Amino acid sequence: MAKEIVHAYSSPGDLIFDPFAGSGAIALESLIAGREIVCADINPYAVTLIQAKLTAPHSSEAAFRRAAEVLDCALERSHTVSLEHVPEWVRSFFHPQTLQEIMQFTKMTLQNNDSFLMTCLLGILHHQRPGFLSYPSSHLVPYLRSRKFPKEEFPELYDYRPLKPRLMAKISRVYKRPAKFDLSLSRECWRADVRDFQLNPSCVDAIITSPPYMDALDYARDNRLRLWFLGVEDYKRYDARFGSLNSFSELMTVFLVNALRWLRDEAYCVCVVGEVSRKNRSVDIARMIANIATKNVGGFVLESIVTDEIPDIRRSRKGSYVKTESIVSLVKRRK
Repeated sequence: MAKEIVHAYSSPGDLIFDPFAGSGAIALESLIAGREIVCADINPYAVTLIQAKLTAPHSSEAAFRRAAEVLDCALERSHTVSLEHVPEWVRSFFHPQTLQEIMQFTKMTLQNNDSFLMTCLLGILHHQRPGFLSYPSSHLVPYLRSRKFPKEEFPELYDYRPLKPRLMAKISRVYKRPAKFDLSLSRECWRADVRDFQLNPSCVDAIITSPPYMDALDYARDNRLRLWFLGVEDYKRYDARFGSLNSFSELMTVFLVNALRWLRDEAYCVCVVGEVSRKNRSVDIARMIANIATKNVGGFVLESIVTDEIPDIRRSRKGSYVKTESIVSLVKRRK
């Protein structure tokens, strides 16, 4: 979907801005399509993930060399790592020797600002499969699964898991489908709140983004273990959960006021948003954003709202969570 939206609402050579960049799908697809990109997110894990995609080594050979250098040095020093000040909830996920290796490797990658290696590590941090580093746990949201996999019945799942072979295997998987783009294209990613972000007026050819799915996902809580290894002790301050329609509306108003200033005349602002339910009724978030843009902020024309169901296979959560998405296409009026 990200690829199709980028092609539909921009042209080669355009500058695209994504202020709620998340996992960086729009950023990466923009580069592959020959667009330049500026993106931002408030969540440190999101920024690390995006920077990894935008600055990854350009061959698997280069990636393996870089990883081997850091790994060999980290493993040589890992036995000196003290776990004394590691919170119990973090220690509960790992064999002590595995945790020592992770922590020394993390220290070195952060010192080197190596987002690629750090992201590869975070990608194998927790799961019950053999290729991951933790004791049995869920994958998307870190919860131990000791009831389903009791240690007495599955002792092999609680053994020491060496970091090196698992990280090398992760890198190998990454380069099965390497992204190819023109290295001369400008690409920037910032950790920033869209309400405080600074861009020159009329410099953006298209804004393509997916604002936080209001009251549906806890972005920081779901990544709290990854965030801890990135140095975030209090993940709650990064959680992009908006508990009321008013707070979400205020965020969208500030964003759209800024978007009007950043966009060139007749440029698109495209928002992908999820449904919201309140007291057994659905709230039309897409129409809310359209009304804010065209009536409250002004300066925009609504081109279309396209709504579609999210297939079960794409949903990480079942039940009452987001079941439909809408693409809201706005155009900045010519002055």
